[in-house]
Amino acid sequence: MDTFSLLDREWIPVVARGGERRHVSLRDSLLRAADFCRIDAGHPLQTAALYRLHLTLLHRALRGPRDAEQGADWYLAGQFPDDVARYLDQYADRFCLFGPQPFMQVAGLDPAVVGENFRSHWTRLSTEEGSPNTTALFNVEARPGGNRSDALTPAQAALQLVAHQTFALGGLIKRFTTSARAAPVATAGLFLAEGANLHQTLCLNLVPYPAAMQEQDLPPWEEEPLTVEQIRARYDPEKPRVAAGYASRYAWPSRSVLLLPEETPEGVVVRSIGFGAGIPLEGAGEGSGTGTDPMVSLRPSRDPKNDQPFPYKLRRERLLWRDMNALLPDPAAQVSEDRKGGVKVKAGTPPKTVTHARAVMLAAAERLGQMGKPRPTPSQDVPDDGWAEEGTPDARAPHPVIPVVVFGQLTDQGKAFAMRQETYTLPEAFIQNPETFRDHVQAALTDAGTVGEGLRRSVHLLAHALLKKDGERDPHKDDVGKLAAQIPAEPTYWAGLDTPFRTYLLALDVDTDAALAGWHAALSRSAWAGWRTAEQAAGMNAVGLRAVQVAQGPLLKALGTLKNGDTP
Repeated sequence: MDTFSLLDREWIPVVARGGERRHVSLRDSLLRAADFCRIDAGHPLQTAALYRLHLTLLHRALRGPRDAEQGADWYLAGQFPDDVARYLDQYADRFCLFGPQPFMQVAGLDPAVVGENFRSHWTRLSTEEGSPNTTALFNVEARPGGNRSDALTPAQAALQLVAHQTFALGGLIKRFTTSARAAPVATAGLFLAEGANLHQTLCLNLVPYPAAMQEQDLPPWEEEPLTVEQIRARYDPEKPRVAAGYASRYAWPSRSVLLLPEETPEGVVVRSIGFGAGIPLEGAGEGSGTGTDPMVSLRPSRDPKNDQPFPYKLRRERLLWRDMNALLPDPAAQVSEDRKGGVKVKAGTPPKTVTHARAVMLAAAERLGQMGKPRPTPSQDVPDDGWAEEGTPDARAPHPVIPVVVFGQLTDQGKAFAMRQETYTLPEAFIQNPETFRDHVQAALTDAGTVGEGLRRSVHLLAHALLKKDGERDPHKDDVGKLAAQIPAEPTYWAGLDTPFRTYLLALDVDTDAALAGWHAALSRSAWAGWRTAEQAAGMNAVGLRAVQVAQGPLLKALGTLKNGDTP
């Protein structure tokens, strides 16, 4: 049977420089990375997992980078040293999807040997199609049933395997143990800095790899293959293992899996798998469990008794821009410490991938003499890989902006109900002075929050006025809250600010005062758009008009704090 070498068979989904989508081998995506724009599986979790696999391989093959300067060397070279090709050849037999030492799997987990209770349909690996951690809201018709018998191609199975090992949620499993721990970043938002092509992206996110970490930081393919006996020994009682560094964390064997290939007239397919708990990770699901993950932003706890930061998570009710400080240096929180008014300041940690990307771009630009030079005016003649207009010193010079992508799944009580991928561009103002940029962003977000709170209070006053009847007692607060929740003023307000905020970020490169004035105007427009939905809900009768007049005070007061808060 074909072993399906992941190094040589085409399974990595990429966008080529011409914009066409195609699949390439893992060897090509690493050694010819500059030929492709990016990895894009059309699935946020699979895309993020593939980037982590690539970074793992590069860290181990190159034993680096030592620092941003070496990262800039690789960035400007346009390709990685020959060490990568030699590393892939050295471990080539461990990158076969099927065979005696299958990639990221446990060869002995054959249900015919260990018991049929270890057999599952392939959908057990899929977040959206059949995992027990999937809500019915996500994909109710695709949940596995007794008659489901569809199959995956080997390339599809490889994508499902890599994504599941990265994002498996904790919960009941009853194979080796009753309840299995989550993968290292199961619920965290993962931040990736993007370059003009795949090679640049990988260089920007290869954070410094300490020599002291490298000796014990082994991914599964550099260790002896896991056996069923070794996994059983990790449970009853549970004996979690510590991740030694970035590589072992990026490629953690969160679950024991064995893909069971079948020969068909159309070729090899995967219909069922052997499945069980994997190696339990020390600290999984806690702040300490992601403290050394370069792609994670740690936020300070607001609990005075808890000094442990927690990983930033994507939230159902808000997009990333409202939490932009998670990307920026030293997001600190002041926490009340005692009844006498003492406070304690706790600092968070931005993702190492973003701070390192900034350092690499500065080092590359300085080496090429591009520091402080204005960016060329975009034209059709400028390629995507750098500044190439006449008069620039070097076409390899990095664009003075950093697009940042955040990946993650949204969960509730141990179940996934959505996945998300967002991209925001950090402007040159961030690269040149991240602390000042952070202050500008914080001020903009504070203003947005002030107006949002004013709108919220006005909506509650409106609901109260609509329910209040002359001569009767005030309506119950629960009734007021229910009516206010049915008025979509706040969702309208926040939804209207995503594009203006992106515009504001880029405008900081030109004129900070003008950028702020434009942002304030956007806040005003969006707030009044939200308030108009409240007016429509109130109705045009006498009661409704009177309630609107009484209730808009808090909104007017909030808008009065802005430079451009007048009614349009």
